[in-house]
Amino acid sequence: MTDSQTGKPVGFGPSQLVNKTPLWAKWMFRITFIVTTALAFWMAATKLVPENIKFEVLLGFKSFDMLVWGFSKLFGVEGEPSEEVKQAILGE
Repeated sequence: MTDSQTGKPVGFGPSQLVNKTPLWAKWMFRITFIVTTALAFWMAATKLVPENIKFEVLLGFKSFDMLVWGFSKLFGVEGEPSEEVKQAILGE
């Protein structure tokens, strides 16, 4: 798979944490976050769902957000990461 902006290969895995996250992966997380947050607001405000179910569903929404965020960070455009990124992540 290649990045649509740079044409460089996109990798997946923990080794990609130091590389730039592709734009499509960032938007995947942003859209998921916006949708689950809107659903969480609706769920908190409605009287249609019992309180004990609301709690479980809201926990599920936010857990899903964390999962998608984690997966989005595991994608990276392969290439030499900038010095700023190396210092921030690796502490070098």
